[in-house]
Amino acid sequence: SNETLDDYTNVDVCVIGGGFTGVSSAINLSKKGYSVALCEARQIGWGASGRNGGQLGIGMRKDQNTIETTLGFDHARELWNLGLESVTECINLIKENNIACGLQKGLLDAGYFAKDKEDFLFKIEHMQKNYNFEGYEFINQKQIKEEINCKLYSSGLLNNFSYHLNPLKFLIGLARLLIKYKVKVYENTPVTNIVEAGDNVKIYSNKKIIKANKVVVGCNGYLDKLLGKINNNFMPINNYMIATEPLGEKTAGDIIKNNYAICDTRFIIDYYRFSEDWRMIFGGGETYSSKFLNNSKNFVLNRMYKVFPMLKGYKIEYSWGGTLAVTVNRLPDFGTLMNNKLLYAQGYSGHGLSLSTFAGKLIAEKIDGFNERFDLFSKINHLSIPGGSLVRRPIYSTAIFYYKLRDLLF
Repeated sequence: SNETLDDYTNVDVCVIGGGFTGVSSAINLSKKGYSVALCEARQIGWGASGRNGGQLGIGMRKDQNTIETTLGFDHARELWNLGLESVTECINLIKENNIACGLQKGLLDAGYFAKDKEDFLFKIEHMQKNYNFEGYEFINQKQIKEEINCKLYSSGLLNNFSYHLNPLKFLIGLARLLIKYKVKVYENTPVTNIVEAGDNVKIYSNKKIIKANKVVVGCNGYLDKLLGKINNNFMPINNYMIATEPLGEKTAGDIIKNNYAICDTRFIIDYYRFSEDWRMIFGGGETYSSKFLNNSKNFVLNRMYKVFPMLKGYKIEYSWGGTLAVTVNRLPDFGTLMNNKLLYAQGYSGHGLSLSTFAGKLIAEKIDGFNERFDLFSKINHLSIPGGSLVRRPIYSTAIFYYKLRDLLF
């Protein structure tokens, strides 16, 4: 967008953040007749929405059995249904708007531990019995070695209701709808302060002001101090990815037989898929400091070679990183501030491609007076990570060290 913010702008809703949450919120609100301005500190898709692994999965980061224990069965079931709908919503958006983003079906959890077989079989039975969900398929030891040319895995769980795609192309396709629905888009416009002003809210970007009835904040891991202590509801984590040169369809098929997206079962996961032009897109490893690694390529490369040593002869043509927001319970953090004049959605914990897109629909419903579905997320309790920005990173790093050891020992 080439639009420049005027000294004083008046709209119904100001959306902050040009990722999936913000773009989707702006589209859905504009479709309902609200005048909308969207402010993005850099460019649309600059953050994690354009940098993630492209796995369009159902549900949350935690399995349903754990969510049931945390929230109760009825609440967990409602969230599951929303998770299913979030994937359907994304697929419909792609098809209805002819978004070319390399959509492929199938997401495979690769069992890294022997105990995963038992967990997968329990999950299949539990979801069939309690949710009438038939989308999971167990992959035994022989089959997993046929599906993935790797010796590390002993079983698998295929989700036939999940997909993978190019996330940046998907987001750019959605962003084109902002023009269609006459959303004012202001890129390179960082918001520095949000102030409640009577029945309205004032949003400041340098010396310029937007006055709005409502504000939507969809900054996720890039929130920083914009909402004060709300950023203690999650830990910003830096994740890294690489892309090889194109391998060709035959070579790619020898590595992943059916072109599924893969995610392993360790706490610090490896996840990977092939792009439309048959590059291996491999993500793995994370850091918890405020700075990105200087040599993230080798950081990920070492992990990829352990999984696929046959790729050592191929060039790595791209490497990048992004910041995601991880909550303590791994469930999304939705909420309101300023007497419901400010709404936020964040903390997708690495499982946000479908949910962040769907969040925009729920936010628009909430602003339009239909609270129920947004509130299914907002009533989830979240632990605040103590110590502020200086202390919480070391605290989190220490906690994660335990899980790294567990991955190695088991």
